[in-house]
Amino acid sequence: MKSEIIKLLSDKKYYGLMKLPLSNGRLLSTLISLTYDRKSIISCRAIEAFGIVSNEIAKTKPEIVRNAVGRLLWMIRDESGGIGWSSPEMLGEIVRNNPELFSDVAPVIMSFLDEEMLASGVLIAAGRIGEVNPELIAHAIPLILSYLQNPEPLLRGLAAWALGRMRASQAEPELEKLKNDSSLIAIYEDGELKEKTVGQLAEDAILSISASAPRLHT
Repeated sequence: MKSEIIKLLSDKKYYGLMKLPLSNGRLLSTLISLTYDRKSIISCRAIEAFGIVSNEIAKTKPEIVRNAVGRLLWMIRDESGGIGWSSPEMLGEIVRNNPELFSDVAPVIMSFLDEEMLASGVLIAAGRIGEVNPELIAHAIPLILSYLQNPEPLLRGLAAWALGRMRASQAEPELEKLKNDSSLIAIYEDGELKEKTVGQLAEDAILSISASAPRLHT
């Protein structure tokens, strides 16, 4: 069954996952098990699919998704015996796809932003949530801004990407300073893993902010 799930993820047929002869809980657990390799396209798509599948399940059995939220938080807090590197991203996908039921999870995700070992996943979650509902995470903008000056290229790039998705206009001056940053990072966009420089991500963010209205301020 796991191979069938991987095939559907490879083909980006996320809604086909709901047709498999698996319980909802088992399906979510299997998707979680596929998210541990951050450099794998299957992991990235499993995270994306997790949000879509969770939204479908929540239409009739929201308690199953709420239980999954609890499990992911448990993994983040290391009570499970291992750090849940991908947990912030999966939680972000749950909020992105169903803010009506799970908006309370957004500030919990952002509360891990000052933990640098989890920061990349939290920044990705911020961008994914912020793209559709930036008000839920507007309070985190000052801390996200601080990551634009981080010595780690991945965190600088993801912060730039997230601020662009959030349409955070106050970020423009700091984003301008990154336009010549030639550090390359891998980022998942539009269903594919891509390599972009931090400078490219900063320019993309500035364009997104400039093109969007109304702008998000804190």
